[in-house]
Amino acid sequence: MARAPAGGRRRLTLSSPTRGAGSATIYTSKPVTIDFAGPSHRYVRADLEIDGIFHGEASYEGRVFLNNPKADHTTPKMAENGYAGSFYILGHGGCLGDPGHCDVNDAHREAYDFRPPNPLTPASKRVTVTDTLREIAKTTDQVTVTVVPVVNATNELCDKENVFRFGGMKFLTYNG
Repeated sequence: MARAPAGGRRRLTLSSPTRGAGSATIYTSKPVTIDFAGPSHRYVRADLEIDGIFHGEASYEGRVFLNNPKADHTTPKMAENGYAGSFYILGHGGCLGDPGHCDVNDAHREAYDFRPPNPLTPASKRVTVTDTLREIAKTTDQVTVTVVPVVNATNELCDKENVFRFGGMKFLTYNG
């Protein structure tokens, strides 16, 4: 029977990060109305903004496809496949601390607390989707958003399947 080292704590060792194998769990939204993006509207740019992205574990590329719910890690990143762009998450590789050590708890911060935010504060990303959205808006007034996470680096502390966790997403347009 293995014994814990003196002091009662077992030493944790990590292997080197490895590349993911394929894509993780893919997210596809319900159809969203895009009447704001029709040919008669004069926007000059459209972005997809994703808020509340968890980045405490694996690093990955989030490939964004519009109106292609069957997209996966093998789908070519081309406009005819609905590819709109990518965002990148540099993950922290999992938590090595005691339970609760990596929890983000900014609820009790004072309004004038000038310390930097917790490094694990959820991230926000914007992907410019103007050209792909314009093409889709020529033929339909609804769109689905599919995010295909392709894991670039992971270790044994990371959930390799459920890497893309987020709070919400929305389209933003800018008039010229």
